Amino acid sequence: MDNLLHSLQPHTLTRFVKKGSILLYQGEIPRSAFIVRRGLVRVYTITTAGEERTIALHGKGDIFPLPWIFGEVTNTLFYYEAMADTEVVTASKKDVLTAVSSNLELTASILKFSINEYTALLLRITALEQSRAAEKIGLTLYYLIFRHSIEKTPGLFTIDIKMTQSMIASLVGLTRESTAVNLKLLKKKGVIQYSKFTYVVNKGKLERFVGEDTFKDLSLK
Repeated sequence: MDNLLHSLQPHTLTRFVKKGSILLYQGEIPRSAFIVRRGLVRVYTITTAGEERTIALHGKGDIFPLPWIFGEVTNTLFYYEAMADTEVVTASKKDVLTAVSSNLELTASILKFSINEYTALLLRITALEQSRAAEKIGLTLYYLIFRHSIEKTPGLFTIDIKMTQSMIASLVGLTRESTAVNLKLLKKKGVIQYSKFTYVVNKGKLERFVGEDTFKDLSLK
């Protein structure tokens, strides 16, 4: 979204947000749109049992909340929390819409981002539909490499955000203990390598593990 940031530059403010701070509350009427310049923002909801459930993650270059920006809703559907010290740029809805509608290149950028996010969330839904915990985690890793990874070595994708087992458990809807056991299983099978907060995924082995040849053509860029 560098081109959008450049276009909006005269109308933006930069905010530095500490880890754990809430940028938007569920039900809040936003006062501005956000673009992540660095850091990580978690989108989540709270169940009736009081448990947090992660919906998505926004990293560098992501813009949110899109449904509000484009007039589909009048308030925020979820909570948005900084998962690390994060720098965001804010701009009014009007300025964003004016910039996008007057520049075909920006329109294409927003469309590409929206399609990428839509495809990623379909992977999230597919993961949550699985009955086995290992497959839930496997497809969630596919979501993470699709949205937040760098291919540093051919076929090996490094997830470009600091991930804890608790974060993965929240994405999948499993306990941390169950998540840890199944991550060890995936590591034993050579699907992933991990150390502390860094995860490296072998895309080919992951596809064979989840049995989804159809994913081979997905562009992980």
